[in-house]
Amino acid sequence: MTNVDQIFQKIAEISIPRFFITVEFSTVGKDMPKHLDAFLWEKYELILHGANGRKFIYREGDWRMILTFFPTDRVVDEHYALKNKVQIKK
Repeated sequence: MTNVDQIFQKIAEISIPRFFITVEFSTVGKDMPKHLDAFLWEKYELILHGANGRKFIYREGDWRMILTFFPTDRVVDEHYALKNKVQIKK
């Protein structure tokens, strides 16, 4: 299992209540990040206390990840919809 696969598994196992978390890798490191779970819980607490943003950048060592918290109890805001990530050019 690669480090990226391990990170996907770790994020899935953390199971933040009422949110589904996606991760986009900007830079992949060699050593596993050690504080990812604490980072996710910290950002979850910020959301619960009124933070408007749902995208957070995690940096540790050579790693750089963009983590997006999607609520599971309502429709995703247009600003965070995945359809805005891909533009089809003809």
